Amino acid sequence: MKKLFLAIALIAISIPTFSQVKVRPGLRLGLNASTITNHDDSGRLLGFSGAMFVNLHLSRFYELQPEMTYSNQGFKGGNYTYIDPYYGDVIHVNGDDVNIHYLGLSIANKFFVSPEIGLHFIIGPSLDINVSDNSNGDITPADVSFFGGIGYEFPMGLGIEARYKQGFVDVRDGYYDDYYYDNNYDNEYYNGNNKLNSVFQFSVYYKFGM
Repeated sequence: MKKLFLAIALIAISIPTFSQVKVRPGLRLGLNASTITNHDDSGRLLGFSGAMFVNLHLSRFYELQPEMTYSNQGFKGGNYTYIDPYYGDVIHVNGDDVNIHYLGLSIANKFFVSPEIGLHFIIGPSLDINVSDNSNGDITPADVSFFGGIGYEFPMGLGIEARYKQGFVDVRDGYYDDYYYDNNYDNEYYNGNNKLNSVFQFSVYYKFGM
């Protein structure tokens, strides 16, 4: 009998808590400005980003938001000039843009400054899978990244966000520091500096009412 009363008491306590949880699906669309760190003659590449998400309003100041994402990343090839060592001619080279298309899963944690104000901060991890790329070299099949940012949400569920996402996996597949150091291999693509995804994201999102 005591266990029954305890179970009833726990349910009675939990009902108000779960009744305050709001679940709202939504969409996020935006632009990326991405590059690869420690890569010479490269600039930021503009690309598309998008996500489908489920927003869990857990408290007045905190929301948990799992996301299924698409992100077009890479870098913009730079233009450079060199002198032909045999003929002395000046050669102008236009670098090719490298596009990497990722599908991923991320967990956005949103912390609101005040319940009455839509200003919030965002932080969370992301796992991205490389589904295609146009690089001449081998690109790693997956990236693990961490993102943070700031946003503002209007009462109707429309919001804007700015995020910065930093990758932690070297984008060169099959790259080993020790091998190239031991053999004194000093090529721009195979140097000792990690080449990581670096992405600024600017998005508009909408949470559907339920």
